Amino acid sequence: MQVLKRDNYRCVVCGRKATDHIDLELHVHHLVPWRMHGPTAEENLVTLCGTCHKGLEPDFEPTLRELAGLPGRSKMLDVDSSEFNAEVERYQEFISGVLSNGPETADGLP
Repeated sequence: MQVLKRDNYRCVVCGRKATDHIDLELHVHHLVPWRMHGPTAEENLVTLCGTCHKGLEPDFEPTLRELAGLPGRSKMLDVDSSEFNAEVERYQEFISGVLSNGPETADGLP
């Protein structure tokens, strides 16, 4: 309900409101989809009407964050960057250390 209230009970794409359109169905949509581990948290949710929600292809559309007037990144992460790859490698090394040395090494968790 907080998301609907924040978005003024309107679709952030087309702007239609249920009070103006009797047959309008409002949905709360995950900006970063649940299948991509997007949290069900207010900062990751936005109000869409049923028509806009069904027409959303692909389901991950970063510009919806801008349309809703929400703060935060509205561009996709560059997962091919060397910085990202270095962090993944560092994490994998850490996990390997934990698995080989036991959970007591987890105190150094970054």
